[in-house]
Amino acid sequence: MAGKSKETVEVIVDDIVADPELIEEHDPELQELILGEWNLDAAIYSILVGHGITVGYLKDIDDAALSEIFSVIKWTGHKYALRKKLQSWPESSFYSTNASHEHGHTSSTSNPGPSNHCLLPSSVTRSHLEDVLERNEKGKIVRNYYEKHHQLDTEHKKYLAHTIVDYYIANDRYFTLTDMARFAHYIVERFPSELAEIYFNPRDNSIGKKHPSGLLYDRFHNRNKKSLLERKRKSNDDIDHWKEYEAKAVALSVEDIERQNCHKNWLRNNQQPAEKVTQLWKESLLLRMRTIVQDTEVDKKNVLAEWPRLTDENGYLLIDADFCSIYGELGDLSNIFNVWEGFVERFLQYVEQKGLNDDYSRELYSRLHETNIPKDSRDFICCTIFHGIVKPVRTSSRKLPTILQAQTDMCYACKTEQDFSEAVAELRDEYEANAVQFFPRIFVIGGTEHLFAFYVVTAKFQYKLPSFLRCIDLVVKLKFVLNYNFPESCELFWYFVAKLFYNVGYSRKARNSQLLQLFAYLKDG
Repeated sequence: MAGKSKETVEVIVDDIVADPELIEEHDPELQELILGEWNLDAAIYSILVGHGITVGYLKDIDDAALSEIFSVIKWTGHKYALRKKLQSWPESSFYSTNASHEHGHTSSTSNPGPSNHCLLPSSVTRSHLEDVLERNEKGKIVRNYYEKHHQLDTEHKKYLAHTIVDYYIANDRYFTLTDMARFAHYIVERFPSELAEIYFNPRDNSIGKKHPSGLLYDRFHNRNKKSLLERKRKSNDDIDHWKEYEAKAVALSVEDIERQNCHKNWLRNNQQPAEKVTQLWKESLLLRMRTIVQDTEVDKKNVLAEWPRLTDENGYLLIDADFCSIYGELGDLSNIFNVWEGFVERFLQYVEQKGLNDDYSRELYSRLHETNIPKDSRDFICCTIFHGIVKPVRTSSRKLPTILQAQTDMCYACKTEQDFSEAVAELRDEYEANAVQFFPRIFVIGGTEHLFAFYVVTAKFQYKLPSFLRCIDLVVKLKFVLNYNFPESCELFWYFVAKLFYNVGYSRKARNSQLLQLFAYLKDG
């Protein structure tokens, strides 16, 4: 668990197990190993990532470290389930230990010299501390300062803790609480003016929670948190693609800007011929991305003013073009349409297995059994009852949306064209008054048994589309082309669609336990 200041109450791992949405950073490599390859309980992943464990640390964990991590009695079963997997994992220290026992080998107890010494769990000695100090320039500064002043000031105390922790990080070793306690002991031996509790206190009750603290503990978990954040940034497919084009946009030469400005000016004043519009639109992508990146207006007013073709009746075709340019093969328009039918069949089997608890979802689901239900109505029902299966989670404001709120934020159903016009006007006024973004929202018109019109609407444009599924496709692309937000109430749905059909991951909600179960079910099928 990432270290916090004494003024901040830490997120308790037990709470994370109960609500995985409390996890601030995820480790894709660890979650793939625990949930994918080993098929262990999602709670085990939550506990590990909550303690800052990575795959690298997992390789060298011993029984003492496991006991520290799974310290709660009700987690004992999780601990032994994980230990069993570690015993059959060739990269694990458990596997190596078992293998050496089986072959009658014993490990060497000799202490290697500074050039090849490697810190292992539960092996800390006074010589290890000396080795670490000798290897690091900050360590040498700490020794020299102490020899001169016979004490360490605040800055040099931090230098000492950082030197030890950074050595563990560099060697990809998990810094167990046992090792922290031993280093704190040997620090006092080496620097008698110091107090062990400054570097590691196993039971700090100062904020009302029994948890470890100290410079070693805080430094290690803060460093590990940064490492997790970096891996998270690198693992997000959309950021990789977007950043690549953003970098190109920033690096445009003066000549390129002038040339693409000519394209932009032509596009602002011409809607035909369509072939030339499409050609110049593609050739001006980087200049357009500069506008998108720089636009701080919540409803993209500046982008739409600079590039008014987006507000045309068929402006969504230009969104398609930009998505294909940025995401390459992921931008293949036919992907979701080719695999949708197979998904619907499998998803409805999952719904039948899980069951629905809210009345509206159950009512919609019952209509799927009616004969000759139109495809658009079926697709609307499937996407709406999704929120009854994968229920909304708390938003950034810690509010818990209702299932109905998530359903209407995803798609607003109107009976007539007049109802549609009034609903759009009312929502636009409401969002503008509150100075928040009118996120892309689907509107359908008609009764559930017969939907006859489909729209995607924002504060400044609306597109009429041929089908409900085409609306789903476009909302995803608006997110990854114009950088619109998804509403938090139904973000799990949009993450699911983006990841399953476009292989674009973006969200901190990626490892929601409900989604993990659904992805696993679909994968098995």
